[in-house]
Amino acid sequence: MRIQIEDIQKDMIIDEDVYSNQGNLIVGRGFSVSNAMILKNLLRQHKVDKVKVLTLSEEVAQPSPQEKIEQEIVDFKLEFHDTVSTIENEISSILSGEIQEEKLNNLVESSLNMQSGTTLNIFQMMQKVKDSDDVTYSHCYSVSLSAYAIGKWLKLSEEELKELTLSAILADAGKASVPKEILMKKGFLTEQELSEMKKHVQYSYDMLDNYPISKKVKDAIRYHHEREDGSGYPEGLKGDKIPYYAKIIAVADVYTALTSKRPQREKLTPFEALKIMERDFMDKLDVTILTEFLKRIAENYIGNPVKLNDDTIGEIVFLSVHKLSRPVIKTTQGDKLIDLGNKENAKLEIVEFL
Repeated sequence: MRIQIEDIQKDMIIDEDVYSNQGNLIVGRGFSVSNAMILKNLLRQHKVDKVKVLTLSEEVAQPSPQEKIEQEIVDFKLEFHDTVSTIENEISSILSGEIQEEKLNNLVESSLNMQSGTTLNIFQMMQKVKDSDDVTYSHCYSVSLSAYAIGKWLKLSEEELKELTLSAILADAGKASVPKEILMKKGFLTEQELSEMKKHVQYSYDMLDNYPISKKVKDAIRYHHEREDGSGYPEGLKGDKIPYYAKIIAVADVYTALTSKRPQREKLTPFEALKIMERDFMDKLDVTILTEFLKRIAENYIGNPVKLNDDTIGEIVFLSVHKLSRPVIKTTQGDKLIDLGNKENAKLEIVEFL
């Protein structure tokens, strides 16, 4: 039967190939709806009003748990890349002075909707997204998803979560004004190049100066690279002088940067990132926010299959509060427990999340 996209429900099966106006395949026939909100948003963005579906009542077989997860990952990747393209378009609109508030609101809603209705959590999902050569727009979206999750953990209100998410989406908008050869440079930046790169926070702030966006959002954008010890930029603010949203975005930004591919290096695993954040950022990021983040992010990966550097395949089953970056692994073969926190396992590392 053919239905309005507003009537799409979980576990329906798309019964036709759905194409965009440009002739690109959006969703293929046989697609199982694991997250209805994500699919609805995707179809709306391509101005699709109706779609042909099957329902479980029409004797469509239930997918297995693994098939369900695999389909959710496909859904997430589609929505992620589509939203990244939208962010790029909207930032271009800001530069040309043609931004529409409704479109910004839709971006925020998309970020919020990505966080619900899936078996895997948002951080596991982001690990499944293919590495991108784009170091600006994919980063903006990843930071917004991470910042929203942190905001939820910190019990922000719905209105605060929307402001925080918008701040994170636009925090690096000013990188559109930084020369691409600097953004994509392999190797260390010169002092002059680094100085130009740091200007992106002011560029972001200036781009939004004439738009009716709250001061809290604008300040979060301008100050998200400030550090608790005064070593950040653009003003070297310390402690309580740094806006709260900026502190949250700073944590999300550091984690996202560490777990993303960069021209200078390959991406780190989540637990490599946790180790660095535990070691190098306790005096630079808000300790209350960072401590909560480290605990929660580690917990998010319990049950995640991983590969160790000796080719052992296993699953994360336990975390020590004192060694969050060194979890206990249960091996796939033999059900052996490997505590990465023990000295005898000091040379073992998680090298891949499966």
